[in-house]
Amino acid sequence: MLKLSMAALMFACASVASANSDLDFARTLIAAQEGPAVSPAAAIAVKATGGESIVADRTTPVEVALNAKSVKCSAADYSMPMLKVLVPGLADLTVLNHRNTREGAPCIAAGRCGENLGPQTILGAGEGTETIPVRVVLKKIASIDGELCHVTLVETVTTKVRGVAFFHERTQAVADRAAADCR
Repeated sequence: MLKLSMAALMFACASVASANSDLDFARTLIAAQEGPAVSPAAAIAVKATGGESIVADRTTPVEVALNAKSVKCSAADYSMPMLKVLVPGLADLTVLNHRNTREGAPCIAAGRCGENLGPQTILGAGEGTETIPVRVVLKKIASIDGELCHVTLVETVTTKVRGVAFFHERTQAVADRAAADCR
């Protein structure tokens, strides 16, 4: 069963980038960490008619440096400063590009920087290197439009760093296919 429709998830992510909505970002982050959004039975059922299916869902321990250069508030690719952690190891785990413009590595975000959320939230316990569990979920969304099947990949990264939930998502359209091949 779907826990959150892909349209709602994509809307919430778009809201973060364009409408400065902390609540939408938080809801998207929580939903992404709850578990697979599609049951195995539902993933099989959508293959014949288009829909959503999980291509991959894995959690991997990743070493991350926590310091003033890797933990920051940055508005790169957002409409407001977001608390980000640069995680170079994401490049090895993901299919899509999770690097924001002008950032030195792929990153994850926790939400809008403010009085209660900023680099001090993570670095208050000191700088260092930690191993964090990074969950990467890759979904395929297929939609039929007449004689064509449009296929889009959505990759969601979630983790916690020192008790703070982080999230990053990328979407990429791939080549159209014949409607009969929409699986």
